Amino acid sequence: MITDEAIKKQLSNTLETTDLGLKSDFYKGKVRDSYIQKDRIVMVTTDRISAFDHVLGTIPFKGQVLNQISNFWFSQTRDIIMNHLIKSPDPNVMIVKKCSKFPIEMVVRGYITGSLWRSYDKGERMLYGMKFNNHIKKNQKFGMPIVTPSTKEEYGLHDMPITKDE
Repeated sequence: MITDEAIKKQLSNTLETTDLGLKSDFYKGKVRDSYIQKDRIVMVTTDRISAFDHVLGTIPFKGQVLNQISNFWFSQTRDIIMNHLIKSPDPNVMIVKKCSKFPIEMVVRGYITGSLWRSYDKGERMLYGMKFNNHIKKNQKFGMPIVTPSTKEEYGLHDMPITKDE
């Protein structure tokens, strides 16, 4: 268990970037550093935190927690569908099979906020293939959560909204 005291001790000791010295192509995402080899990728989940396509800083143990959650779900679903995980030799590291990307991101929203609110506030009513009525207030809760798909763009570019049909 990670205690409050452990987090406080590590505030100045976070994993912001990596250099594994591997002879491979390197890709730095918002959160993960990827070392791309012939048939596999070494992915290091850093402590970087991002919001709205910008890295905001680091949080102690964030990479470890995110990586271990991913490992848990990959192991829980392995008998349902194949995945890319080969092994996780470190709490922050996954070695995965090289696969083709499916560059789509799904955001489940319970409230109208963020980019969805900004578009709505500009007068747009058809968003993500859904019609929004007038008189919605900022941060208003939806009757039930909605899914807003978008493209998953390269680092530094903004993800673009798409419809469920797209």
